[in-house]
Amino acid sequence: MSDMKHPVYGYMLAHDGRTERDIVKDELLLFHWAQEEGYFLAVIYQEVDEGSIAVLTELVEELKRTGDRLVVVPSVEHFGTSPLLQEHLWAYVMYTANVEVREAVNRR
Repeated sequence: MSDMKHPVYGYMLAHDGRTERDIVKDELLLFHWAQEEGYFLAVIYQEVDEGSIAVLTELVEELKRTGDRLVVVPSVEHFGTSPLLQEHLWAYVMYTANVEVREAVNRR
C-alpha cells in the first residue's frame, strides 16, 4: 500500500482589493484543510485581477491535463460576489474538469 497522498488544487482570490493578511490566512486555511483531509496541496491558483477568471480557466485546463479530481476553495465567495455567479463558476469547474469542489470553511 502506498503512503502517497492524492493532490488537491487550491483556488482563491488574491487581488488588490484583499489585504495581505487575508490572502495569507486563506492560503493557510487551504494548506491545513489539505493536511487534515489527508491530501497534499499541489498548488494554489490565485486570481490576482479582480473580476477575472483567467486563473480559474488555467486551473481547469491543468486539471483536465493531469486528471486530478479535487479542488478546494477557502469559501464559495472566492467564486464571486453573487450567489448566481458562485453557483455558475462552481458548476463550471466541476463539469468542465470533471472534479469535486470543496469549501475549506464549510467542509462541503
